[in-house]
Amino acid sequence: MQRGDLKQCSHRCIVAYTSLFLLFAGLGKGTSSLAQEEKRDLHDFAEVFVNQYFEPEESLLLSSEGKKKSQALANFSLGRSYEAKGRVLEAIDAYRKVLANDPGQHFLARKTAYLLARNGGVEDAMKILEDNLKNNPEQPFSHIALSEFLSTYQGNEAAGRARSIDIAKGAVEKFPTVPAVYEHLVRLYMTAQQRDEAYAVMESSLQQDSKDPRFWLRMGKIAGQVWAAERQGDTPDGLVNELFEKALSTAGSDKQVVEEVADFFHATGNLDRAIASYVDVIQAHPDRLEVRQKLASVYAAKEDLEKVIQTLKEILEIDPDHEPSHRTLAQIYIGEDDYLSAIPHLRRALALSEGGASEYGTLARVMIQAEQDEAAAEFLEEAITLFPEVPDFPFLSTFPLGRMERWEESIKRFELTIQVAGDENPQMLDESFYFRYAAAVERNGDLEKAEKLFKKTIEMITESDPSEQDDEFTATVYNYLGYMWLENDLNVDEAGELIKTASDLAPESGAIADSLGWFYFKKGRFEEAKKELLRAEQLIEEQDAVIFDHIARVFYELGDKEPALDYMKKALELEPENKEYQERFKIFEKGEKDPSAPDLKNAEPENASPGAPEKPEAKPEEKKAA
Repeated sequence: MQRGDLKQCSHRCIVAYTSLFLLFAGLGKGTSSLAQEEKRDLHDFAEVFVNQYFEPEESLLLSSEGKKKSQALANFSLGRSYEAKGRVLEAIDAYRKVLANDPGQHFLARKTAYLLARNGGVEDAMKILEDNLKNNPEQPFSHIALSEFLSTYQGNEAAGRARSIDIAKGAVEKFPTVPAVYEHLVRLYMTAQQRDEAYAVMESSLQQDSKDPRFWLRMGKIAGQVWAAERQGDTPDGLVNELFEKALSTAGSDKQVVEEVADFFHATGNLDRAIASYVDVIQAHPDRLEVRQKLASVYAAKEDLEKVIQTLKEILEIDPDHEPSHRTLAQIYIGEDDYLSAIPHLRRALALSEGGASEYGTLARVMIQAEQDEAAAEFLEEAITLFPEVPDFPFLSTFPLGRMERWEESIKRFELTIQVAGDENPQMLDESFYFRYAAAVERNGDLEKAEKLFKKTIEMITESDPSEQDDEFTATVYNYLGYMWLENDLNVDEAGELIKTASDLAPESGAIADSLGWFYFKKGRFEEAKKELLRAEQLIEEQDAVIFDHIARVFYELGDKEPALDYMKKALELEPENKEYQERFKIFEKGEKDPSAPDLKNAEPENASPGAPEKPEAKPEEKKAA
């Protein structure tokens, strides 16, 4: 080796390696047997002949056809490499060598032709496709490729258009069971605005006696897609339906075809046919959960919720962990206001998906709607821990905590919401937020802080766009602050003004009518109080013990003992454990003075106008409270 010529040595090594590769490739194919190899020993391979070339034995030589295939593969690989590097002309040259050695590569012929045409070689490209058609006359795509090229590069010439359509028509006649040739011809006609001819082509396909369901399925899809893209004319729904019906009638045991036809029926609103086809697939393949989902969606389109729920429950019987079914069932129950039924499905979906803040928020809101207060509060504590940066969760927790009258905890959650929302979510801290915050503080007994919060709420309302203000909400805020003052004998006159404003904003509110009546009671204007309180009784949707107690006290102050006792009985029927009501009923029975009655020394005359008596100068401490 060291004494030999480098070029000759290199050549000899190449021959050796090539021969060994072909030897291994031929094992088991009769070109060389293991028995023959066993006759040789190490001495047969002991010498390396540097300056000589040994022709491989005949069994290892490539045939003429094999050489062409080898050349074709090598040039194809080379062409791909050139094309990837942007060396298009060299790639074209390599591809043309492939076609010379392997003219059956009709798809490569089309690709090469278009590469040539884009680089100015339209005539050469045409020649490639014409040769391709001569070499591959039994390949429908050879016909399509030439017709397509003519339509693209000679479409502005009458002769080119005519030849393109003639080739396409010939392909339909030659290959009447190949959907692609119909699709190509129909598109040529549609591009030329020859809709009747296009329709006739698809209609002619119905004359075929094909038993292949996939042929009819493909034809139906072609018809549907072509006309769906051309909405300027009438869509031949009858033809499309007929093609799909043929696919269905020939489908037999091919349930994939049945399913795709069902998809078509569903998409086109033929819901009963879609249901029948999906059921057929499910009966053959009961474990196809995705088909059951499709069936559920068809029932939903028919607004048959009972069937939707039944179908989804069948899915969950097969796969209890099917998350989409849990979520869909939850959405249905929420839409029906059946929050209790939605909760377990939302919980399961959350456990399966390890959902984020959005999923936690949805479940929390549904639990609040279902008034599962203890469970909601506990769940929201978990959410606050998992998502400390999300202000929604401490805010949401104020709802169940408030309903359970856990006011101290609720207030802490309002404060945490303010802290977390900060400057990032200022829209959360609106007048509604501060109203609920103020109410919680009031219920917890901190009247001074509650007053400040109520006033902040009112200030936010007055600063907002008047066109966006909600009169009912504004009335509720005014009424709440006014009633709080009345109940605690604070700022009674100012409370009355707030409540009157609330009454003007919401004249049909029973709660506000009660507050106004109670203001008149506090001022000793009992007839006006009776009128408003009886109006409140009529306006309130559900019986209210507080209103009955107020009416009873007014009647008693007016000297009408019997109706006073009747209304106190009504109050006790609603709240039999209320000791204050029990004590007042005894006082009324005995005819004793009610110690909780207002002091009438400064009582206003009946029917006094709101601002008739001049108000005395407020004391400094009263000004501060206001």
